[in-house]
Amino acid sequence: MRKKYIIVLMAIVTIMAGFIVGVVLANRNKTSNLEPEIESKLAKETQNMQNELDTIATSHREIKTSPNAILVLETYYQGCQHTTIKREEIPTECVNQTEENLQEKYRDWKIKEFTNGEVVLYQERQGICEEHYLVKEHNGYVAIYTVDKEGKETLKETTEIVISYLPETDKLRLKEGIKVYGKENLNATIEDYE
Repeated sequence: MRKKYIIVLMAIVTIMAGFIVGVVLANRNKTSNLEPEIESKLAKETQNMQNELDTIATSHREIKTSPNAILVLETYYQGCQHTTIKREEIPTECVNQTEENLQEKYRDWKIKEFTNGEVVLYQERQGICEEHYLVKEHNGYVAIYTVDKEGKETLKETTEIVISYLPETDKLRLKEGIKVYGKENLNATIEDYE
């Protein structure tokens, strides 16, 4: 937004300077008996306008990250077509950095958005995300398994929910295993059996 304002202002100042120079040259051609004071005054005004234009062009400030900025990491997994979003405070070494500096530090990521208060980084990966779960029976209890990109199940947690007190349909579903995506859905599924 600020860059557009500076460019528009530079264009206006340049047009005005060109107009003034054109008038001076036109008047000089029409009559050569202009007083030296007027010529000097117009030349000074033109020079002042040019100096002002130069000052505006060099007063641009770079956007840098603030100490309380948020770093958002968006990861798209091609295997499951899910996007995970992780929000964290910006690391200390990334405070007061420009977009170019951060791009060097996070070479494997694409900067999707950059402001002084928030930096959004994006990355695509093969495989599936870490939010795939399987809820099933383990030693008579409802258990939670994580599922990796090869489909391998790893026991994460065994709940205190006893299978023997559940209806037969729930027991059958838990024997086969219930696939769940996301922590919220996992919590909701577990609550259904409590």
